[in-house]
Amino acid sequence: MLHKITFKVCEKKFEKIKFLELFENIIFEKRIKNWKITIFSNEKSNDLKILKFIFKSEVAFKSEVLKKKNWVLLTQQKNKPVITNIFTISHKKMSNINTKNFLQIPASKAFGTGKHYSTLLAIKNIEWLLKKKKIYRVLDLGTGTGILALVLTKICKKKVIATDIDLESEISITTNKRLNYENNIFFLRCNSFSSKYLNNKKFDLVVSNMLLKPLKINTAKFCYHLINGGFVIISGILRTQVNDILTLYCKFNLKLVKSIYINNWASMILKKK
Repeated sequence: MLHKITFKVCEKKFEKIKFLELFENIIFEKRIKNWKITIFSNEKSNDLKILKFIFKSEVAFKSEVLKKKNWVLLTQQKNKPVITNIFTISHKKMSNINTKNFLQIPASKAFGTGKHYSTLLAIKNIEWLLKKKKIYRVLDLGTGTGILALVLTKICKKKVIATDIDLESEISITTNKRLNYENNIFFLRCNSFSSKYLNNKKFDLVVSNMLLKPLKINTAKFCYHLINGGFVIISGILRTQVNDILTLYCKFNLKLVKSIYINNWASMILKKK
C-alpha cells in the first residue's frame, strides 16, 4: 500500500539533511519561510521512524493512503527521456535515436540520471561552455553515475578524470561506460581531491554537482587545480545560496561567468582570473 507523507521544515534543516540520499521517491517545494516535503512510501512505518528519529518532536507529519492509479502509465510518463540541446538521456535503450548523442543511464544507488534539476542544469552549462571554449583537461568531482563525465568526454573527445568516494558510484560508472561504449573516463575512488594521482594536476575545467557544504569546503582546491583562465562549473545549490557561495568564490579570484536556474535550483560557471 502506497502512502504519501508530507511535512514542512525550515531552510536550515532542509540544507543540512540529505533528503535525496535517504528517500528514493521524494519531491520538495519552496514556500515563503520553509520547504514542503512529500515522500511517497511503500514502507510507511519504517520511513516515519527515520523521520521521527531525525526531527524528534520538532516536525508534524501527515500521512495518507494514495488512491489506486494506473501506476504503469504514470511510471512510463515519469521515465520519459531527458532532452538537452545535444543529448537525449534515458534509463533504457531507445530506437530511432542518434547513438552519438544518446546516453543510457539506468537508475542506480548512485546519484545522477539527468532528471534532477541540479544535474540538468550542470549539463546545460557544460554544453554552453564547450560550444565556446576548447577544453583539454577535465575533472568531474563527485561523479555519481558518471553522467557528467560521459557528457564531457562525448563533447570534448578527451580523457575525463572522474572521482567519487562512494563504492556504488564505482559500480555504476563501470556499467555506464560499457552501456555507452565510452572508455575515455578514468575513475578515482577518493574523497574530493585526496588522491595522490591528483597532486599538482591542473585542469581547464572542473565540474562538481554537490551540495553547498562540500562546494564551499573545496573552494581553495578548485582554485589550486585550475589553470589560469580555467573554469569551474558547480551545481547542486539552491537559488537562495548563490550569493553566499559567490561571496566566498570571489575571494579566491573565481569570477562569475554565467548562472542559470530551474525552479529553486541553480548552477554557475566561474572563471579563474
